Amino acid sequence: MNRENLKESINICITNLFQLVKINCRNSVSPNLFFILSDCNEFESSNASEQRVFRHRINNSKTLLTLDAVLDVLQKEFDDLYDVTLYVFRATRRETIIEIQYYRKSNFDADYFSVVKDNLPRFHSKIAMPVYAWEEEKFDVNWESGGGMHHMWKTFLWRNFLYRRRIKNLKR
Repeated sequence: MNRENLKESINICITNLFQLVKINCRNSVSPNLFFILSDCNEFESSNASEQRVFRHRINNSKTLLTLDAVLDVLQKEFDDLYDVTLYVFRATRRETIIEIQYYRKSNFDADYFSVVKDNLPRFHSKIAMPVYAWEEEKFDVNWESGGGMHHMWKTFLWRNFLYRRRIKNLKR
């Protein structure tokens, strides 16, 4: 992957992301895409649930971008990109907002930076899975954004019954 293939790499990741949603999520996503960009250092927190809430709050205030605008920003940052990951931030029938998180090489300490400074960026597509999602069970792609009554019900069941039963089985 080089600078000239950036758009192709992003499009491949978008296709892979849609496949992940189709396989794992019960709702469909719109092909009308908007994007938000996030530097991974924006969301530093020691607690994963705090980080998720903080990330959601920050991303809600960001301006939606088109693919061309995102590619312009990533082209400018290309030499410093270490890792680029695409997530579905929010999906409705009318639009899908994809968050593109990137991690910079310059964020590493000096020793590791000297090792990776000439490496090309890596590209990934991921979806966040709720704790209650078991194998072969589909979930709401918008669970991090609230997810509605189904998400609240499944979270309630997990916290009050399923988690306790799993802990009891581990202790035996």
